[in-house]
Amino acid sequence: MSNHDETFPMQDLILTSREAQELLKIGRTKLWDLTRKNAIPAYRVGTGRTSALRYKRSELIAWLDRNRV
Repeated sequence: MSNHDETFPMQDLILTSREAQELLKIGRTKLWDLTRKNAIPAYRVGTGRTSALRYKRSELIAWLDRNRV
């Protein structure tokens, strides 16, 4: 049986909004604010009222690195 990490490296994972919040250690409102301002890249999945935002883990990690204090 193959190791999940070998097949899908952690940096290439697609995260839900909740998972992105946990990774960035921020709340829902702050995540939405950063997304709305295009400070962090997000991808809309679906159309209309049922669409959801998704985030690439690798892009969020890169954003964290660029915004390190």
